[in-house]
Amino acid sequence: MLPRILTLITLFLPSILAVTLSGQVQFGHLLSPTTLPIGSKVSVNHGERNVWIKSDGSFDVLNVDEGEYVLEPLVPGYIFQPYLVTISPSTPPTEAIASSPASPNPEDPTIASSPAEPTFDIHVQPFYPAKIPLPTTSTSLPHPLILVPLAKEDYFTSKGGMNLGGMLKSPMVLMMLFSAVMLFALPKLTAAMAEDPEMAKEMADTRARMNNFQGMDFAGSLSNMLAGTSEDPPASAATTSGSNTPNRPGAGAGEKKRRGR
Repeated sequence: MLPRILTLITLFLPSILAVTLSGQVQFGHLLSPTTLPIGSKVSVNHGERNVWIKSDGSFDVLNVDEGEYVLEPLVPGYIFQPYLVTISPSTPPTEAIASSPASPNPEDPTIASSPAEPTFDIHVQPFYPAKIPLPTTSTSLPHPLILVPLAKEDYFTSKGGMNLGGMLKSPMVLMMLFSAVMLFALPKLTAAMAEDPEMAKEMADTRARMNNFQGMDFAGSLSNMLAGTSEDPPASAATTSGSNTPNRPGAGAGEKKRRGR
């Protein structure tokens, strides 16, 4: 008989040493029992366990062992605050069993009465993934939990207004602005350069070289640009070459002798 009792105690010990987490959805103007979506549930540790929320807004998570759990309400269309629940024994099981008196069973004096069950502390706090959780010695939220909807889910993104900074960063706008500046600045720059004779001459030479490039005379234009001279030879050099040639010695005397003959 005693081995059977020990076996039953061993089988039911996990449920005895576990607690039940319960809670209630707080209804209001944002969420009412009639608008509670079908399929609303509470997730434990990101889907390890899921418990459905009843039509009255209550829920119960049975047989929760000692440890830390993330409790997250999943209500379609609504946003809720997740919670971090820490379950720790207020009295260790071994100490509770040792300190509990074993009074004899009135029905069977040979069987001692079951020892006192250990009690647990349930600490509840808001869960923020990017923050370190508070210690269990801090103030806890009440249990059973009160789940308050924060807001409705809204995936609509309003259209942004006109952004001048974004427009100025556009390549097309920059090209248009540059063209407009050159349209007004280039005539004034050309007029200022025309008033300077040296600058006007340099512009004329550059224009002539560009015309040569357009005439497909690349070799001659390139050589003239490297030499720094114009490719058109002076016309007066060919016509006056004979008159500029110096007279040879004795040329005048020979001419006189020919005339005397």
